[in-house]
Amino acid sequence: MEKQKIIDEIEQYMVDISLTLQYEFGSGYENELSSNQQLMMYLIGKKKVTRVKELAHYMNVSASAVSQMAAKMEQLHLLERSVDEENRRSTVLKLQAEGLEMLEHMEERRLTIMEKYLVKLPEEDLDAMRDAFSKLHKLIQDSQKKGDEA
Repeated sequence: MEKQKIIDEIEQYMVDISLTLQYEFGSGYENELSSNQQLMMYLIGKKKVTRVKELAHYMNVSASAVSQMAAKMEQLHLLERSVDEENRRSTVLKLQAEGLEMLEHMEERRLTIMEKYLVKLPEEDLDAMRDAFSKLHKLIQDSQKKGDEA
């Protein structure tokens, strides 16, 4: 099969899988949060991205949009904002106990959904998927690092 056709099919499968899983994931109790707010919780809690400007970069939204989301989430007692002691013009976000609890629930739900489908695949397919995604992840990271240096 032609390489471009394979790439097109992979892209379509990735989009379809992502949409289906996002729909299934969004049916939990945390659906009171937008997908961007859930992503923000994940970035803060799991990836330790805590500054508004960094979050805006990773989420591909403005710093103002992150601040607005943070204000709503602060009202829900999910996170707290503070002034960065190293740079007083920067805001740092941290999950509160309720936010950590919700993130843990989100992670358990994500794992349950993924296991529901992945457990049905043969181990050799899982090995191949893991290896392929690992290579793709490394290619993307390497490409982004080169782009940042240019």
